[in-house]
Amino acid sequence: MADQQEPIFTPTSGYESFIYIYNKTKVDFALDSSKAILGSWAKGCPPNTIKAGAQALVQLNDSFGFSGSQGEVVYELYHPSDPDTPLSFKVEFCDPYGRWNDNYLRTKSSNPKLVSCQVLDYNLTGHPFTGHVEVYLTENSANEMTEAGNTPYETNGDAHAAFEIGFNGPLGIKIRDPVHEDIAIAAFIASRMRFPKGTEYTNLDAAQWEYMRGLLWSDDPLCLLFEDSRESNSELAVGEKFLGDFYAGAPSSLTQRSHFGDLQFFHAMAAQSNEDPHKTKANMLSWLETIYKLAIGVQDVRETDSLADRFPTRFSSYSDPSGDASLRQLFLGRTPSYRKANISKRAFGHCLHMVQDSYAVGHTLRRLANPGDLDGKDGEGFFRFKPGRFARLGPIITFHTYSGQSKRHAHYDESKQSRSPRDLESFNHIIGARDAVDKSIKLINLYAQKTKWEDGVRDFFANEVFVLDSKATLSNPQVDERFGSPDTSSESTLEADRFADEEYQLVVFLPSHSSGVWSNSLADAQAPF
Repeated sequence: MADQQEPIFTPTSGYESFIYIYNKTKVDFALDSSKAILGSWAKGCPPNTIKAGAQALVQLNDSFGFSGSQGEVVYELYHPSDPDTPLSFKVEFCDPYGRWNDNYLRTKSSNPKLVSCQVLDYNLTGHPFTGHVEVYLTENSANEMTEAGNTPYETNGDAHAAFEIGFNGPLGIKIRDPVHEDIAIAAFIASRMRFPKGTEYTNLDAAQWEYMRGLLWSDDPLCLLFEDSRESNSELAVGEKFLGDFYAGAPSSLTQRSHFGDLQFFHAMAAQSNEDPHKTKANMLSWLETIYKLAIGVQDVRETDSLADRFPTRFSSYSDPSGDASLRQLFLGRTPSYRKANISKRAFGHCLHMVQDSYAVGHTLRRLANPGDLDGKDGEGFFRFKPGRFARLGPIITFHTYSGQSKRHAHYDESKQSRSPRDLESFNHIIGARDAVDKSIKLINLYAQKTKWEDGVRDFFANEVFVLDSKATLSNPQVDERFGSPDTSSESTLEADRFADEEYQLVVFLPSHSSGVWSNSLADAQAPF
């Protein structure tokens, strides 16, 4: 037996469950579903992938110290002879609180002739509970599945509600709701880069977190929300450095520029009111061309390239980071120590963020294709859609700006209702989320095939995601004032991309350090996530 993984943290109550699953096959196991009946999952649990030949720890903690721990996980795998038909196995376990109940560990295979689970000896009493399961895959043809009377498991629809998912910092402080991450996970699950169906924000592995670091980079471009750890890429800091830079940072800071200055296009927003929408779009396309090429790694952009060389009008000796910094340093920010940083994945995560933000009500006004599905406004005056319906958004009419916006912006960026990345309908209540998932799936598939910028990616961004309405207007600091109104709803005529060639000729000059152009009022500013 391989060396056993240590518990994720020392238990305090003694009624935790530590279940070790040993993958004795040559294929990976992907998490299909999980349920914490009693207790709460430890960080990163249950793991969403168990690699071939590896072991993984499923740790369920006793939340209150007197309730025990009880849970179940279902993993999916594919037989090499039939890679299109899923097999699965379930592991159920419990360390009950109370002297009259025994510990238990049991398994069930969807096809015992092909997938066999061996529960090793364990103690029926005693705490905490430690158990071991070995999983084997026979060499028999997968055609025998039909002879096994295979009955798929019922997945529990309440598994997501076992604990509240949130972007939690130290001491359980909730920093924000991980809407971006959930949208990205949902898209990966449905894409050709298929994440396991049971993947959620709380069980992302380190490799998947690299995409999320890029996704979060757009909001936190100096990486101030994370600890500078050599071994972990998901260790959150308290957040005081980010808040300090956000509310009182230097105008040349990347945090200030991306939220209030010339780099607001990171969020599909204009740099200032009354900006021509073609200029905003041009800024986005010019930036994305370099970042996407960096992400796929097969074109002429390298992570060692300097910012001044790639973005001469954006970075200089006065900016933070300076023009001498590399693209790699740009995405690492203040956390350069992580030894497995993947700049390609981080760059791609940033691309996903820009796509997703472009469908958020506070960021852009898009033409609403289905105004008949609107269900008026809720008690707080925010737009909502009829049950089972969701917004279908068309071309961009107006890019918004952060400065001068009301607090209504935050409502449309967040969600009080729970979401499950595997269930797209759980995103219906977030206006724009379904379109964001759909476009993210398409972009992930282009990335998976390493499609070159000029072979369809530029066209996807310019003519599908950031396409302008025929009645596009100058930018403004509104939020939802015109959303769903007669003049911004129903069928529209898309604007031909007549500025396609001119957009690449636009030069957006970086303001001098002394000009003060980067300075924008922070009065009533919201942390714009």
